[in-house]
Amino acid sequence: MPVNYTLLDLNSVVRAIGRGVVFYAPVWDGTQNLALTHLGDTEGEITVELNESYNDLTLPELTGDAIHERRLAGENPVITIPLFLADPALRAIVSPTGSASGGYMRQRPVTEYTLVIFPEELFRDANGDFAQLTFDGTAWQIGGQALTPEQDRLLGLSAWFWRGHFQKPGITFRSEDGGKLVLQVNYQAMPTKLATSVIPDGQRLYTVGDPADAGIDIHPQA
Repeated sequence: MPVNYTLLDLNSVVRAIGRGVVFYAPVWDGTQNLALTHLGDTEGEITVELNESYNDLTLPELTGDAIHERRLAGENPVITIPLFLADPALRAIVSPTGSASGGYMRQRPVTEYTLVIFPEELFRDANGDFAQLTFDGTAWQIGGQALTPEQDRLLGLSAWFWRGHFQKPGITFRSEDGGKLVLQVNYQAMPTKLATSVIPDGQRLYTVGDPADAGIDIHPQA
């Protein structure tokens, strides 16, 4: 039986994602409904470096550096957010200690957050206006209406980082460009501490798409 190789219909290929918007919450405990707040406006690319590490089997005396077997040892994701930081209230949020200031006599645990990145276009309603995204424990809605197939696709591009902390972006004063202040803010993802019955194996650092598709109930009090 022949095997066929067919080119894609280029008119059906989805090529664009668009801007991202970042939401955050105190680290989710798995028992409360996950309520998210918009972190702030951004300018530029929001990027996620997964920093994968591998455990390799090599035979250097036979085949040099060729990898014969490989296991994924883990990932260490770092999210970089080009955030407008002229609002003083943001300084305490994007800090590992929950304070814009610094200088403690002893070590302190980091302040942990849950971070979610949505495509901005997901929030556009049928009229072309930006509307509220809601979840009632059963279905997602935009402006009170069920998601369209396109909005459902965009939800599938969302990224949910269940636990992590921000790193201070430093202090900058600018006169150029009207004094516009955009700084690179890093968020260091960490493995969740929640039980696998809440966040299953394979999702312990982050989940891409609708969490319900991975068996994660972000609205357990529905």
